[in-house]
Amino acid sequence: RKLALGIAAVAVVAVSVGVLTAGAVTSKPLVAVQVDEFSVFPGTQGAPKGKVKFVVTNIGKVEHEFVLVLSSKPAGNLLGGDHGPTRADESGAVGEIGSIPSGQARTLSITLKAGHYALICNLPGHYMTGQFADFYVR
Repeated sequence: RKLALGIAAVAVVAVSVGVLTAGAVTSKPLVAVQVDEFSVFPGTQGAPKGKVKFVVTNIGKVEHEFVLVLSSKPAGNLLGGDHGPTRADESGAVGEIGSIPSGQARTLSITLKAGHYALICNLPGHYMTGQFADFYVR
């Protein structure tokens, strides 16, 4: 009986922390993102619906791009589609920064509806190296 109460207490705490974390993750409409040769790294995993500003900084050594794709699929499962078998499908793209030179930053201001988005770099070969991240708008 004590074990069951202990497990229930842990479950309540875990759910409470999850709810607080989800609120904290989606509280600000300004999202800093870093891109390099192996990743797209947003400073937060989500934002509130409405106007969102992405500030994308290329910390890598080569040019990158930033594409925002509305999708029900995880960011790592977009392979194929409109750009061929080795690049991500951009059919749900809602915004893009076409070129971000090494060491520079660019911004994208966009109005987003609630949903799951993939943040990707889809230049040839880049998506395949892991340049994607999941992002949630609530």
